[in-house]
Parts: sequence; structure tokens; C-alpha cells
Amino acid sequence: MFKTHQKIIGRFAATNPNNTKDIFTFVFSTIQQRFYTVPQVYNGLKFEGLESRFAWGSKSAGMEYVAANKKELHKVIFDKDIPLNEKLLRVAEVPGLGLCKAGFVLQLCIGEAGCLDVHNLKRFGLSPSTFKMGKVSNETRLKKAGLYLKVLEDVGGCEYLWDSWCELIADLYPKKYKDAEDVSRCHVNYMM
Repeated sequence: MFKTHQKIIGRFAATNPNNTKDIFTFVFSTIQQRFYTVPQVYNGLKFEGLESRFAWGSKSAGMEYVAANKKELHKVIFDKDIPLNEKLLRVAEVPGLGLCKAGFVLQLCIGEAGCLDVHNLKRFGLSPSTFKMGKVSNETRLKKAGLYLKVLEDVGGCEYLWDSWCELIADLYPKKYKDAEDVSRCHVNYMM
């Protein structure tokens, strides 16, 4: 699942900053949404922008930020000389994302990091506040990013997180998805 679908998404994202921007839009589409609602939310955000009824909360500020900084974000994400923890922190600076959704952006774009969403936090017995940033020193930000990446490694890594999350969603919504492969494929189908 991950090995096939992430590569398709990663190639798409790497092509140009506009495609990377679409990845961010997809990630914004997943915030506080059931996965099967994501196509509607994504299309609303992509084609209606800030006028979309789905552009609520910090999604609007995040979308504006990504639109204004897409070239720099694309460069940071795909620069092989920038360490993963620095990429994670840079993407987490996008309004509305934080470490968990920044990890999802990196998972989609470069096949590294991963998303500790509400399902995964619960599954692994982690508190949502563990990775909240708030107004903290740069030293604390680096420590939290390091902890985040360590936890991802400890639970099995990026590929395991993707594949096991797809299994979880297929089990939660058997009327929407026939199996985990179907859920994984939807990451591609919903965006492209």
C-alpha cells in the first residue's frame, strides 16, 4: 500500500510547488474530518479557496500561508541536505498544522515522518498535548520534533503507520471501503 501509493503522491508533489501546495490542501482537508468526507472537502478548498465553506478555523490562514510560501516550502521539503527534524519544524510552522499534520505532509511528499492523528494517538496511548507546540523556545521545539520522530520510529516507522492506519480506517468504515488497499488507494484518488 504505502510502497505503491506514496510513491505516486511523492512524484506528483516533487514535480513543482503548485503540486506541493495541493498536498497541503489535501492535508488541510483531513483536519477534523472523517476520511470518506475528504474528497468533498478537498475539492471545495482546491477550487473555491478561501470562499469554500470548508475553509474554517486556521485552515484559511494555513492556505494563505502556503500559497504565499509554496516555493520555499517545496524547496525545504525536497532538499536532501536539510535534516528531517528541521523539515518537520519548518512545515509545522504553517498555520493550522503543528507536528502531527506536518508529519503527514512529509509522509505524503517524501515518504518520511508520518501522521499521529487522533486515531493513532489513541491507538498508541499518547496524549494529544504531547506534541503541541504553543509558544515555546527553539530548543523546546527541537526537542518536541525529535521526540515526535522518535515515537514514529518506535511505533514502526512511516510505512507501518500508513499501512496500519489504512487497515484501521477500513475496519472502522466497512461500508465505505472494501479493505486497507482501498483506503490507501484513496489517498491518490482523492487528490488526482
